[in-house]
Amino acid sequence: MRLRLPLRPPLPLRLAVQDMVADRRLSLCQILALAAVLAPLLVLFGLREGVIGTMADRLVRDPANRLIVPVASGGFGADDIAAIAADPRTAFVTPETRAIAAGLARLRNPEARTSISGLAIQPSGQGDPMLGRLPAPAGPDRLVLSRAAAERLQAGPGTALIAEVSRQRGGRFELARLPVTVVGITDGPVRPETAALVHLDLLTATEDFREGLAVPALGWRGDPPPDRPRRYARFRLYASTIYEVEGLAADTARHLGVELRTNGAEIRRMQALDRNLGRVFWMVAGLAGIGCLVALAANLRAQVERKRRDLAVLRLIGFPARALVVVPLTQAAAFAAGALALAGLAYLGLAAALDRVFAGDLAPGERIARLSAEDFGIWAAVTLAAALLAAGWAGARAAGIAPAEGLRDG
Repeated sequence: MRLRLPLRPPLPLRLAVQDMVADRRLSLCQILALAAVLAPLLVLFGLREGVIGTMADRLVRDPANRLIVPVASGGFGADDIAAIAADPRTAFVTPETRAIAAGLARLRNPEARTSISGLAIQPSGQGDPMLGRLPAPAGPDRLVLSRAAAERLQAGPGTALIAEVSRQRGGRFELARLPVTVVGITDGPVRPETAALVHLDLLTATEDFREGLAVPALGWRGDPPPDRPRRYARFRLYASTIYEVEGLAADTARHLGVELRTNGAEIRRMQALDRNLGRVFWMVAGLAGIGCLVALAANLRAQVERKRRDLAVLRLIGFPARALVVVPLTQAAAFAAGALALAGLAYLGLAAALDRVFAGDLAPGERIARLSAEDFGIWAAVTLAAALLAAGWAGARAAGIAPAEGLRDG
C-alpha cells in the first residue's frame, strides 16, 4: 500500500512565508504602513458614497424633485398630454384646470359637523406619487384626502362627505352639491398639505360649473357646454428619475412651446458636488497610492538587496530565477491582504462612530459613510494589483542575481 503524503505548498511560497515569519516585526511594520494609507482612503471613499448617496436618495424619495409644471397657464389638448405620457421618461402626467377653478367652496362632513372652506382639489390617477400606494379615485364621487384634510374633517376611508361648488351667474349666487365618499387617506407629498385628490372629471366639472356651464353627468344646471375639444390650462408631470428631469423638461418645453419649471437646480447642485468630491478624492487617492506604491517597492527591493547572498546561494543550488520572483510577489500579496483586513476593520469602526455622531441628521436606513461589498472588492483588487506591481521591481532584481554572487560573497 502506498502512503499518501499531504500536499504541500510550492517551495517558493513556503520560503516567502517563512521569511516573513522570521522578519515578523518588519513584516508587521509593512502591513501597518499600508493599512495607514488604505484606511483613510476607505473612509474618504465611504464618506463620498454616503453623503452623495444620501443626498441622491433623498432627492429620489421626494417626488417634488421629479415634478415638472408649466410656469404660466396655456392651452393643452388631450393629444399633448398623450404625447407626454408616451415618453418613456414619464412616470406620471395629468392635465389640470385653471388654478382658480381647482377648489371646492366647501367640503362638509355632516356626521362630524366639520367642514373645510376653499379646499384645494388635485386631479389624480394611477401612478400619482401624491397617492403613495393608494388606488386612484374611480369617479367624480370618490376622493382621497391628505392627512391634514382628513384630520380637520375627522374623516376616514368610507366617510360620506358633501362637496359644494359655488358661482355667481346673472347676479345670482348658485351652489351645486355632490355627495362624495372618501376612499383613502394619503401620506404622500400633497401640495398644498390640506387638499383632496380627485378624478379629473370632478375638476373639469368644477371648472365648467364656475364658467356658467351645465354638467349633465352630475345634474348641475347651466348653459349648454360648447361642442369643442377641451383644452387644459396646466399639467402636472413627473419624470421617472431625477436624472431624467432636465432632458424631459427640455424636450417637452420645445414640443409644446412653453416654459417649464423644475427642481433642476437642486439636482445640479448634487451632481456638481458629486463631481467635485470625486475629483478631490481621486487626486488624494492618486497621490497616496503613488506614495504607497513607491514605499512598498523600495522596501521590497531593500529586502532583496539585504538577502542578496541568500538568494544567490539558492540560485547556486539549482533554484530557477522565476522561482525567486515568486518570493517578493507572495510577500507583497500577503502584506496587501493584511493591510486590507486592518483598514477594513478601521473603516467599520470609524463609520459606525460617524453614524452615531450624525444620527440626528439621518433618517432610518441612511448612512453618513457607505461602502458596499462590491466597492470593497474593487478596492481589494486594485490594492493587490498595485502591490504586485510594486513587487515587480524587487522580483526583477531577485531574478537577476547570479549564482556566482553566492560564491564570491562566501
